[in-house]
Order: sequence, then structure tokens, then C-alpha cells
Amino acid sequence: MNKQTKILLLVLLLLGSAYFMISQKPWRNAEKAADAFAVQDTAGISKIFMANKRGEKVLLERMLTNEWLVNGKVPADFQKIQLLLSTLKQMQIQMPIPASMHNTAIAILASRGIKTEIYAGDKLVKTIYVGSETPDKTGTFMLLEGEDEAYSVHIPGFVGYLTPRFFMSEIKWRNKLVFNYQPQEIKQFKINYFQDNSQSFSYQKDLFEEQHVLKNAAGNLVQADTQQVKVFLSAFHNKFVEGFYDDSTFTPTERDSLFKREPFCEIQIQLVQGKSQVLTFYEKPIGDRTKERYDAQGNELAADPEKFFVRIDGIEQIASIQEYVFRNILTTLNRLQKH
Repeated sequence: MNKQTKILLLVLLLLGSAYFMISQKPWRNAEKAADAFAVQDTAGISKIFMANKRGEKVLLERMLTNEWLVNGKVPADFQKIQLLLSTLKQMQIQMPIPASMHNTAIAILASRGIKTEIYAGDKLVKTIYVGSETPDKTGTFMLLEGEDEAYSVHIPGFVGYLTPRFFMSEIKWRNKLVFNYQPQEIKQFKINYFQDNSQSFSYQKDLFEEQHVLKNAAGNLVQADTQQVKVFLSAFHNKFVEGFYDDSTFTPTERDSLFKREPFCEIQIQLVQGKSQVLTFYEKPIGDRTKERYDAQGNELAADPEKFFVRIDGIEQIASIQEYVFRNILTTLNRLQKH
């Protein structure tokens, strides 16, 4: 083998090694702590800020009472907060992203990733970019800020990906509690049934004589069944909506169309302390998930008997309410009057 051939082979060897180092990046498989993405002290987390390329932003802040606020204005759903905190604590590296997929993962994180900043007090503890699911749907593409190597992250024992726990819809983070009142807190209540006004009524507590004042739709006094009124008033404790629809599932156009329909009923409540609320109930059409679709005679029902769409004053999006949860609130004059 002559000298030129040896030099050529050496050059080819060097070029091959350089190509391997650049394209395959073997150093990125260096061992990294399994919990590199986790936050162990979730009790110390004071706020979580999330943002994406679409301009959506969500700020979750812990109050001194250990309650959480969404975007500084509405109470957060504590169960969803707990799920997010437990996710941050439990998630671990499943595996490095294979070299053949790494550029794709980085592109996904750059375009669709959710930048998640985690704070303890005013100190930024960690910034994580949360991407979509891995091809086998058992992990989630994630990247730590300041690094250029993405990983598949999962929770051991959990089959699925974690992106849905980092959602960007403010209304989805909102606390679903609607009423949480004791009977003595309720001063006035009025319900108007649009399809059967004979069952509409108003209730008022006489604070001086400690009596229950019940009136029909015409404003005439009706003798109340004291026991039934007590059952009615006790129904305002711990009442939650089933959930809220964001603009992606119930568009503004669909909301406008709903508001043009005749409501099923409208309720107004005023507390002794002065706070008031108005809820408007609309019948929900029969859908694929409706369980009870036919009446006793086998005729198809026009509306879902188990759920309502509800408009809550002060909240732009529509809520879904289960009938059995609000059954004792959606009562009738006939039930409350003395027979």
C-alpha cells in the first residue's frame, strides 16, 4: 500500500468519524438522572406559567390559603391542579429520543411545545418544553430549557402521554363549583319555567318572622310545606357543573345560536350578604352519548333528560350540568306548596 493510498484511507476514516459524530450524536446517550424533568418539592411550588406559539397563556398561582387562581382572577379546579403537581413530581425519563427521530422531536417542540415555567416563591426552579406524544403513545417529547437534547418522558406504571395535563384553556382550569351555601345564607330564590309557568315560583326568607314566603308566578302567596322547603334549601351545598366547554368544542357562533332558543328555565338566587347569581338552563339535544333516548312508550325523546346546557352570569363559556345533581334545586311549586 503506497503512501497516497494510506493518506486517502486516513482522510476517509476521519470524514466518516466526523459524519457519525455530527449525525448520530453518540454523546447524547450519556446517562442523565431519570428524574431530571421532575420537581420533587411540589409543595413549594408557588406558580406555574404555561405558554405556546399560538399566543395562549395560563398562569396558575397558589394562594396563602393553598387555593389556586387561574390568570389571577378565577378559582382553579383543585383536582386538576393536584393532577398537574403529581405529574411534575412523578414524571421520569423513559429513554433518549433516537437519532433518527430527534430532529422531528425538536421541530415539534419548537412549533407546538408548551413552555412550562415552575416557580418556588419568586425563583424560577425549572423550565420544561412539553411536546406531543411519542409514536408509541407511551411517552411525551420533552426538553429542558438550556439543553439541546429531547427525551421521551413518562410516569412509570401509567400508559399514555402527559400533554393533556398541560392544557392551555383557562375555562378548563376553572373551578366547577357553582353553589356552596347553607340554608341560612339564602335570602331569595326565583325559578321561571318557560314551558310550564304554572310551576314557576319565588321564595323569600322573612328575616324578622323567620318564616318561608312562597309565591306563585303571579306573585300570590302560597302556603309552603316547611319540610319540603328545608330539603330545597339544603340542596345548595357543594353543587358543581359537570364541566365547561371551551371555544374549540362550543364555538361563539354555537353559543349565539343557543341563546336564541327558548330556555328550559332560569333561576335567580340572592344571598343575605347581597351576592346574587343567575343561571339559565337550556335543553340538551339527544346525542351519541345520551343514555336515555326513549320514553316509556318507546318514542324518541327530543332532549337529553339527564343533562342541560347552562349559561352562568359572568362566565362567557357554556357549562354542562347533570340533572340528578341539581334535581332538588330544579324543583316545582307543586312540590313545595302545602297540600
